[in-house]
Amino acid sequence: MNRYCIGAMAAIMAVSLVACGGPEERKAKYRLRAQEYFQEGNYPKARVALRNVLKIDPKDAEAYFLYAQVEEKEKNWRNAVTGYQQVVELNPAHDRAWIKLGKYFLEARAIERVDQAADRVLALHPDHVGARSLKIAALAVGGRVEEAIAQAEQLRTGAPADVDAALLLASLYASRERTADAVPVIRQVLDTHPDSVELLGALAMIYVRAGNSAEADRAFQRVIALEPKVLDHRLRRAALFDQQQQYEQAEMVMREATQLDPDSDDRRLALAEYLAKRRGPAEAETALQKAQEDLPRSAKIRFALGSLYERTQQPAKAQSVYEAIQKEFSGKPEGLDAQVKLAGLEWAAGRQDKAERALEQILKDNPLSSDALLLRGKIALQRGNGKAAAQDFRSVLKDAAEAAEVHALLGRAQLLNGDLALARESLEKAVALAPALSEAQIVLVGLDVTGGQLKEAKKRLDPLLARDPGNLTFLGLLYQIQMQEKDWDRSHDTLARLRSAGADRAKVDLAEGQTAAAQQQWDHAEAAFNRALIQQPLAAEPLLALVRLGVQRGALQQTQTRLETIVAEQPGHPYAAGFLGEVLLMKGESESAMGRFETATRLNPSWTTPWVHLAQFRYAKRDMTAGDAALKKALEASPDNEQLRVMLATSLEGRDLIDEAMAQYDLALKSNPKSLLAANNLAALLADRKGDADSLQRALLLSRDFEAQTANAYLLDTLGWVHLKLGHRPDALRLLKQALAKAPSHPVLTYHLGVAYAQSGEKTEARQLLSQALQSKQFYPWFEEAKSMLAKIDG
Repeated sequence: MNRYCIGAMAAIMAVSLVACGGPEERKAKYRLRAQEYFQEGNYPKARVALRNVLKIDPKDAEAYFLYAQVEEKEKNWRNAVTGYQQVVELNPAHDRAWIKLGKYFLEARAIERVDQAADRVLALHPDHVGARSLKIAALAVGGRVEEAIAQAEQLRTGAPADVDAALLLASLYASRERTADAVPVIRQVLDTHPDSVELLGALAMIYVRAGNSAEADRAFQRVIALEPKVLDHRLRRAALFDQQQQYEQAEMVMREATQLDPDSDDRRLALAEYLAKRRGPAEAETALQKAQEDLPRSAKIRFALGSLYERTQQPAKAQSVYEAIQKEFSGKPEGLDAQVKLAGLEWAAGRQDKAERALEQILKDNPLSSDALLLRGKIALQRGNGKAAAQDFRSVLKDAAEAAEVHALLGRAQLLNGDLALARESLEKAVALAPALSEAQIVLVGLDVTGGQLKEAKKRLDPLLARDPGNLTFLGLLYQIQMQEKDWDRSHDTLARLRSAGADRAKVDLAEGQTAAAQQQWDHAEAAFNRALIQQPLAAEPLLALVRLGVQRGALQQTQTRLETIVAEQPGHPYAAGFLGEVLLMKGESESAMGRFETATRLNPSWTTPWVHLAQFRYAKRDMTAGDAALKKALEASPDNEQLRVMLATSLEGRDLIDEAMAQYDLALKSNPKSLLAANNLAALLADRKGDADSLQRALLLSRDFEAQTANAYLLDTLGWVHLKLGHRPDALRLLKQALAKAPSHPVLTYHLGVAYAQSGEKTEARQLLSQALQSKQFYPWFEEAKSMLAKIDG
């Protein structure tokens, strides 16, 4: 979403009195909101919330740190580095920012700067493991591998059971082909962590690298024994045999996986995919037909069969399969998916008009009618496609120029596109046509407030209040303006008006407390928050306000005591244990905090934050299974929670559990079809890890609206890459050029554009970009393919 739109909406939503307050309270509100968005993976909104924090306090180092993390998550590396540099300028003792900067310097092979960053941390924390690791890594990158190994050995001596230390040392040994030394390091830590799939996986890969396929196979078998239901482990074992050209052994592993769970269509599909690779499409077709016979209700198998026919240039057979699915699953999601597949066949055959007509049938109306255009525009607006929405709304206005509601909708679409001036113009037209159209008026006030035009906002608000003096929304906006102006006397008057107008007493008490806290009238603030707590003893907001007040006053111990008393007197309180965990985290008492979070999850399982803390803590301990388990348990209580679902999917994807990750992304999109993060990640997996025609068409369906998000290089890159995979070179080149222009020198984006140039016969540009991509210090799976392309170009 565009930053102006988000800012405007943030201002609008702030009418809730719980959210109102002075600068410090507003800063805390925005910070909390940013943290929640960050945990949800909603990085654009997190960025906007952080900008609001920094508007209030331009010297807030922690806000800059989280801002840099947002940029990092979105792979805006330059912005991330700038953010971390801003942090250490504001707070030279910020160890986490120095470590982050050190890693970037390491990637750039700026060894001197790596050492400087590490030394800044070690001066304050001589035993800081992260800083010591940086210096060791710098030695290795600088060519002093043996010295790095010696120091890594010393580091591991201080933490003999630490998984990360063992993996670091083992990787250094393996890089020197010291398999005999690397293996014992892993095996010794396995004595402490015998069920560590990560350690066993690393051990297997060390043996693979050393060419010891027998020991690698034993390690893979142990992994399979630990997680027998995880198909990916068996796939890795099959890949080991395949690499050794033991194709029959590989096929046997695949068939064994299928036999262990014959009702699993995923296993049937994996077998068919391997057969297609090694025995040809005829064998794969036979396997899929047998699977369809055994699992007649599995649409996935039928879709795979249709996809096989598409790959083998048999569109008539593919059409027959999809038509059968559409008929048998009529009215069901599978039937709708089949309709999309059929439209994709029409598109691939060059029958674009027919494909578009098929898709337009979803509207169940004449696509040229104003109602249909308006509906399609609203749908596009809901999907975040501001350009398409604006186009449809303009078409409607051609025949209905006096439609105030449509002008307001057009303004919202233009906000989404970042066209602030045009949006204001459309909204002004809407209120000129219908002065009582409060929604448009509120958006305009929000735009004024967000832009710092407080006088203009108040000027617009005054006549609204004159017409409707008791309107709680208008009074809330007035209160917000007064708080930004630090007009304390008038803000007190507005609070009195809110009470008289019938606003929720607890919310007004919270607002009064926030006003007092902004003036550092701590006792007054505490009294107001306590009144709110008495009125709503089990609500989160009053107790959270008291916790924040304690933090502001530097009274963590007193806050902890208060929460411990509430927990003792009200053991079933839905929030007290969780807030106590937060306070303990602030004090650095992580283990104790986790116990409180466990209690919170039992008392209030639908509260996301404690689950997230538990999962993050376990992931940090490298206990990935336990982290996943926490998220899965959380999802039992909140199955539609996007934050939890995407967090779990990201964990699975990071461990190469691709099918499981894709399933989680699918569920996230089912709950929230507008999730750009889930759509992007799933589209990327379909394109890179699947790659068949079926998957590519789905990837295009997921990513086709990304072009509306023109500010995000990585969404553009995903869409461009999918187009390239589908053979749409002009679209691919256009999008990939735009993406790289927004994130220059990014290795993956550079590689993608290089491939597009190579496929288009533009050898000079391809050679330059592929060579540049291969200069990356970070290894990527496509390195060999890039080298092969360069060889063909030069040959």
